[in-house]
Amino acid sequence: MKSMYPRAGVALLLAATLSACGGGNDGNLLLYGQISNLTKSGMVLINRGNGEKLTVPSGATTFQFTRLLSADEQFNVDVETQPTGAKCELTQNTNKANAFTVSQTIISCTTFQYALGGTVKGLEEDGVASTNDGVTLANGPDTAYAAPSATPGADVPFAFANLVGNESPYGVTVLTQPANRTCTVVDGVGKMPLAGDYRNLVVNCVKK
Repeated sequence: MKSMYPRAGVALLLAATLSACGGGNDGNLLLYGQISNLTKSGMVLINRGNGEKLTVPSGATTFQFTRLLSADEQFNVDVETQPTGAKCELTQNTNKANAFTVSQTIISCTTFQYALGGTVKGLEEDGVASTNDGVTLANGPDTAYAAPSATPGADVPFAFANLVGNESPYGVTVLTQPANRTCTVVDGVGKMPLAGDYRNLVVNCVKK
């Protein structure tokens, strides 16, 4: 019968080696926090204290790392990779672990926003210039007014005052028609691009 002592000695030596190298985890504090306004995917957090990384999905309102921390262990939560089309910032990112500090990290995210607009074609004054000759466009509760150009037949640019989040849907319609024209929006429903303004909307107006 073979002796079990050599195997037990090897196991103890392996455990001691792992402990010396940091392979063990004797902490009991969970590092976690809150997230607000995360509507994009791709964010990766890192605890620079021990190198652990954490991928956070879109829509998450909380996060938690898997490695437990020991009391007084230094931690430093940081955003290693920003979500696509947004920026996230921390209100606190460096501290020593205790029952109070491990839950105090708050991350606030902001989605990039861009201008929405386009061109009105065929909008002309009918006799004396009047506000009734212009067209009012709407994107949800946001409106934009386009007045006729002083140059007969010239295209008129327009833009909504409120910016729209990237990849957010828009639906542009004619809210108020000109007194002397009928205007229609060409392809007024869509999604904003991931980056940059979208000013390619076209509104065609024809005489009644």
